[in-house]
Amino acid sequence: MRRSIVPALSVLAVVLVAGCSAGGSDANAGGRGNAAGGSASAAAGAGTNTGGTQPSGSGGGGSGNAGSVAIGGAGGMLASAGASGLSSSAGSAGAGGSAGSGSVGCASLPLCDDFEGVAAGAAPDPSKWIPTVLADCMTTAAAPTVDDSQHHSGTKSLKVVGTANFCDYAMIGNAAAFKAIGNVVYGRYYVRFETALPMGHTAFMIFPDQMSGHALRMGGQNMALQWNRQSDDATLPAQSPAGIAMSKVPPVGDWMCLEFMIDQAQGLISTWADGTLVAGLVADATPTADVDMQWGTTYRPNLTSFNIGWQNYGAGAMNLWFDDVALSATRIGCN
Repeated sequence: MRRSIVPALSVLAVVLVAGCSAGGSDANAGGRGNAAGGSASAAAGAGTNTGGTQPSGSGGGGSGNAGSVAIGGAGGMLASAGASGLSSSAGSAGAGGSAGSGSVGCASLPLCDDFEGVAAGAAPDPSKWIPTVLADCMTTAAAPTVDDSQHHSGTKSLKVVGTANFCDYAMIGNAAAFKAIGNVVYGRYYVRFETALPMGHTAFMIFPDQMSGHALRMGGQNMALQWNRQSDDATLPAQSPAGIAMSKVPPVGDWMCLEFMIDQAQGLISTWADGTLVAGLVADATPTADVDMQWGTTYRPNLTSFNIGWQNYGAGAMNLWFDDVALSATRIGCN
């Protein structure tokens, strides 16, 4: 049984229907395909400052008992990229394209947080983040907090303590800056896993999709990274041996720079780990065996927010940290 995400028209909260699943696997056989994609230039000029109340949302799993996601609390205001923007960078309209990342200053980005401005043990900056809450997915997980035991830059990062309980969920989200960027969204953050990703399905990044009423999720399965589409439980790459081999096994106890590009109008996805395009985490216009064959070419999401943290579908506990989190209309890079 699949769940849907239904946005509510409220300034203070977004109500979504979600749940939890064990995540599908795919046994498609076939040779390895090379993920290909072009790049298109999209000049990023001076941005305009936009503000708004900051709601956030999150999706749940692909099958199981339905529940509602209630995003609690009113957020602060966020500004999108200003005049010092990203004019030196090129955007990408083709999956796999490596638009120039250049040197992008944090102040020029719609969302950028190194978690340095908040005391250790406190919740992250409420003008940028709101805790995402699954109202009908009972959780014992503590909310993410700023932590000074690990850091990629500066002295602090965001710590998430994920439990082994099914459907436990601890995430923070941003909607205002994410939606202000527009159709093509690039993201970059550093993530550190205390232990190896489990064999079962997990998620550490979720985008609720208003178009399908479900969510686009990134996490792990079979100890490697994967994208998962909640509406039909499709995975990117396919969970075949060849597909898994074309994904990325994150390092343990070390920082990994993770970048992504989502072109919602074209249904394209690209993913980079430490600056290198991951062939198994690319959805382009040409279906490739063991990569995006089952993903198809008709997916056109309308994503409403960006959420990071941890959701477990019965796979295991995890402590993880995020640092130097940023969103942009063009590629940011691992600088």
